[in-house]
Amino acid sequence: MTLSYLGLITRTPEGYAGFIPELTILANTDTREQLEEALSQGLALHLLDAEQTRPKPRAHRLTDFPDEVQSAYSGREVEELVVTPAPVNPVSVQVERTLAASGMSYREVARRMGILPAALAQLADPFYWDHRVGSLRQLAAVLNLALDLAFVQAVELPKGAILGHPWGGLSTPKLRVRDVPEVVDATLPLTVKSELGTFRLGRKSDADGQAKRPESTVYDARELR
Repeated sequence: MTLSYLGLITRTPEGYAGFIPELTILANTDTREQLEEALSQGLALHLLDAEQTRPKPRAHRLTDFPDEVQSAYSGREVEELVVTPAPVNPVSVQVERTLAASGMSYREVARRMGILPAALAQLADPFYWDHRVGSLRQLAAVLNLALDLAFVQAVELPKGAILGHPWGGLSTPKLRVRDVPEVVDATLPLTVKSELGTFRLGRKSDADGQAKRPESTVYDARELR
């Protein structure tokens, strides 16, 4: 399930300004089209790196926001926009996590790969979609890792089996799943599909201070797109 949030758009002397009050996401751009893209990407990054369970959207119009938000926009021409997160490339996310875990700087990895740091940063850009297997193999070799490409069949879970959305940040996302036979009787890691999306479940994990719930388990997980 894709989470959408209400954004507020106003004109500025320089162009356009956008704000998603429920998540405090801000953007300023020259054009209306650029602003919509910036808000969409900002929302995607926020949800990807959320340190807590993703908050449920509640506002459907400006009057649904707290008084201080309404006061800030009083007397101004405001466009209300439903913002959905931009698609994120899971390959880029994995590259970013791998680089972070390596302990090496982008500059040093790029030097060993024989490319510019900007080119390496592009591989880790969550909105970049033109990865080449050769570049990924080169990166794996520099980091002394193996590149594993595979097509997997996702296990269909019953509705309501996944409780909420991943939390815990970009490097250690976690997911709470009901103890259904499709998961309990399977071998980890496991790719599962539900009405909330497709996820790769890793090892069982501590709940990071989250309240324990009966008949459910927390897993290290990542969302597949």
